[in-house]
Amino acid sequence: MQFLRLRDATQADLDLTYAITEDAMRKYIEETWATWDSVEQQRKHLSNFTPETHKIILFDEAPVGFVAVETFPTYIWLVKLYILNQHRGRGIGSKVLEDILEEAKVQGRQVTLQVLRVNERAQALYARHGFKFTAERNERLFMASGP
Repeated sequence: MQFLRLRDATQADLDLTYAITEDAMRKYIEETWATWDSVEQQRKHLSNFTPETHKIILFDEAPVGFVAVETFPTYIWLVKLYILNQHRGRGIGSKVLEDILEEAKVQGRQVTLQVLRVNERAQALYARHGFKFTAERNERLFMASGP
């Protein structure tokens, strides 16, 4: 039986979360902006990595991704949900997303997110879980759960 759990991220997870980000997002970044600039991506990751909002996704105790969420008075912002390519299609992202949606429901909040326009796989995942498109801007689409 395989076991999925989340653990709190720490500052020591900076390199791990960058490696997961590159594995999960490089293709989409290159499709959108034509290049993956490692220096720029590392700078962005360093400035956006806040351990208190990140959880490492463990599958049989091995890190397979991470999720970052921020809670606001009326909604939960799903900042990132990145799964390593080799672990996609196993229901890991769905399970993590279902747990976030359940927590939002208990709190009476909506879940909102943004996704790159070229990332149709992620858009399909979110749509399967009831997310609807709410806005679009250049390369990004915005989605929200619930009514």
